[in-house]
Amino acid sequence: MFFLAKDDFKAPSIADFLSSDQWTHALFTTYALSLSYFESELLRLLLQQGCDDTWLVCDAQGYRSSLLERRSMRVGQEYRIVPVALPNGVFHPKVIYLANDERQLLLIGSGNVTFGGHGKNTEVFEALSSEQHASVFADFSAFLEALGTHPEARIPNRSWIDDFAQRALQAATPGVSAKDAPLKLIHPIDRTAIEQLSEETADFGDCQEVRIVSPYYDPDGEAVQKLMSSVGAVQGVVAVTGDKETPFPFDNAKTWPSPIIAKKPETEVKRFVHAKWIEFDCSAGRLLFTGSFNATRKALATNDNVELGVLRRVESDDQLLNWTQCEPPAFEPNERFPSGLGNNEIVHACFDRHDPQKLSGQLITLRELDGKWQYRLTQADGLSHEGAVDLELDGTFEIHDPDLEPFSELPALQIVLLCDDREARGWVHNELLLNVGARRRLTAGALSRLMRRDGSDDDIQALLDYLSISADRHLRLFSSPIVDTNNQAKGSCDQSDAVLVRVRLDELSPTSELHDDHIGFSGDKLGVGDQFDDALARVRRMILGHGRSKSTASNEGLGSAILAEDEVSDSDRQTSEQIAYTLGLKDFEVAIDQMIAECDDQPENIPGLCILELEVGMWMRLHRLDDIDGALEYLGDWLHRTSYLSAPDWLDERMLAQHFVTGTAICAGLDRSSENTSQLVRLHDDLERFAKGSVSLEEARKNLINDPTVGFAGALSRGTATLDLARSLDKVLATRTRRQQLAEALELRDLEVTVPESWPVFSSTTGQTLYKSLNRAGWEKRIKQAIPEFAACSFCYAKFPKQEEAVFTSERIGLCVQCKKFSLDLNP
Repeated sequence: MFFLAKDDFKAPSIADFLSSDQWTHALFTTYALSLSYFESELLRLLLQQGCDDTWLVCDAQGYRSSLLERRSMRVGQEYRIVPVALPNGVFHPKVIYLANDERQLLLIGSGNVTFGGHGKNTEVFEALSSEQHASVFADFSAFLEALGTHPEARIPNRSWIDDFAQRALQAATPGVSAKDAPLKLIHPIDRTAIEQLSEETADFGDCQEVRIVSPYYDPDGEAVQKLMSSVGAVQGVVAVTGDKETPFPFDNAKTWPSPIIAKKPETEVKRFVHAKWIEFDCSAGRLLFTGSFNATRKALATNDNVELGVLRRVESDDQLLNWTQCEPPAFEPNERFPSGLGNNEIVHACFDRHDPQKLSGQLITLRELDGKWQYRLTQADGLSHEGAVDLELDGTFEIHDPDLEPFSELPALQIVLLCDDREARGWVHNELLLNVGARRRLTAGALSRLMRRDGSDDDIQALLDYLSISADRHLRLFSSPIVDTNNQAKGSCDQSDAVLVRVRLDELSPTSELHDDHIGFSGDKLGVGDQFDDALARVRRMILGHGRSKSTASNEGLGSAILAEDEVSDSDRQTSEQIAYTLGLKDFEVAIDQMIAECDDQPENIPGLCILELEVGMWMRLHRLDDIDGALEYLGDWLHRTSYLSAPDWLDERMLAQHFVTGTAICAGLDRSSENTSQLVRLHDDLERFAKGSVSLEEARKNLINDPTVGFAGALSRGTATLDLARSLDKVLATRTRRQQLAEALELRDLEVTVPESWPVFSSTTGQTLYKSLNRAGWEKRIKQAIPEFAACSFCYAKFPKQEEAVFTSERIGLCVQCKKFSLDLNP
């Protein structure tokens, strides 16, 4: 906990926290807003740290006032601004959430994102870290989820809610709470603050005194009276922060059951005291409540506002504020500010990430939507474009117009919606620019170093960050097949492949050089005129070639060399997992998995995403992390996951089929348990599931990269083992899959032949139970083939519980918990 602009000690500034680490994600929530302050004082620091995911979320009134700052040249291009509108209240929390791969920081307080809120006023903030305040991050995640489901909140873009809620939950999961914790976050979305504070203080015995600092009060002091009554306070103290007047009605409070005393807290009275502070002195302890809650009825006694505060227990002898009794000055009620959206209307709009001729958005309003609407795009320098637009009942709209493209990259761009006497205005975002922050870091120099195999950690991280955002733009490049130059002359290609970038097998050697005069393209280059695509194609060749850093001796592995004078102790070295986390590998893989999960409308993108994830994941583990065992384990896991994603025609996806078949052979040839039949069964299971049916040896060998000295095989074996990929593939296909074993078992029992118990399909607990049932009389009444694509009992149709469904998916054996009968999945 710390004060801003308090005399008795030097408090850290907001800038100090922003500069304390290299944050990659930032969220600011506020009521009032100054874009000139935000861009000059806060955004600048974040950009210097490499943060390219910044969100500014504000109340509708703050959003409207920001529209007057027409010279704010970065809004919508380097950060997002999202309004939140409420029908009867305001969006009032003051939060700064900073995150990177290693730590997260949460500032919750009273200061708005303005010059006053972050320096000129007297404010109070709680600074909470994921290392010490795990429970608070869980509470913050719950707060965001409650906001996301708020029935009356108008929020045009909610993606930030899910993103930061998940980050907070992940931060809370492994964390701990400090000795003075757990702290508790309080918000009024579901229940009023007074109700919650009454419950919390009840656990600390009788309340002797409540002390309140607030810049705003009800004219009749209603909220203070209700709060004191709810906690049963013997007396109250209300802070006097001005010399000439006070917004609290001390004369009116003389008639209350509990007395109210006027006292001055020791703050710099020349500054406006905007801090919100409530202390509860109880017989069994003292509680302190800070945050955004003013001592008003709207904030404390209703659900109209969105607020956020921190409740903590403090030691009874801690003197956080020094109080001096005084005579209250003259009463002057606060100016009444507008609460709720009312008849005001605002707009949130953005250009499509892929199509600069497409603009979509939403009108935020409480009024009926009817009539003909016009739109006008305006830029600070006077450029404009207008046309007609149709609005849906929820205010959303979409505009397709070729004339929009020149405006898509203009800064300080606003949109105005007009209908009769109604006018709504808002900022326009460019999703393409907002999503290529990482590309700004993926510079020509970084690409050049990566192509030469001299890439630094920063270069690698920039590449991973860029691909995490823009992978879908390069799927055709990563789907390009590998050509066996023993069977095809260099430079030649089939006519049907004329537009593909093709990688030659002889370019995958770990020691091959990438010469400028031999770029390796066949036919036309991808992205005509885009040298960035050309460079990425060469980077992909480097990734597939698994080239060692040229400064590293070939017999010293594939990681970075450490000079003797730079040697560190083993205890100080980072583990492979820590390095991967630092470089963003985990974030990259999560991002690709998310893209795959969102491919319902574009299933043709899934193969390219799977290829990209495998190639980058293997390259990182083999050459940056120097983790051979981890790479082999990852390859096997990728085979298993990808098999469940596949479609019947995926063997026609040449590059994906090459990776899958060759990866299967590598795992069979290198895994220490490959002589164990169960391992070969699993690999054959995955291959059969990938192909959606039986795979012939001839069909598989067509996609095998049968050279153990190149690619993943050469890197994994490091030239120390003789790896016969064709023989390993033969062993896999000669081993019966679980499906084949189960089908043959049923055929044998139909012929009244005993099934061998040694088959791998019977090795598990469920398999043993099936085997016993299969060899009992009347077995056919208890065992039946499963209904295709139906994870339920084939006898009573009861859905398998989660555990049984997992066994059914992995082992193809479903045991019904109700009728105790078996359903066997014999479908490819």
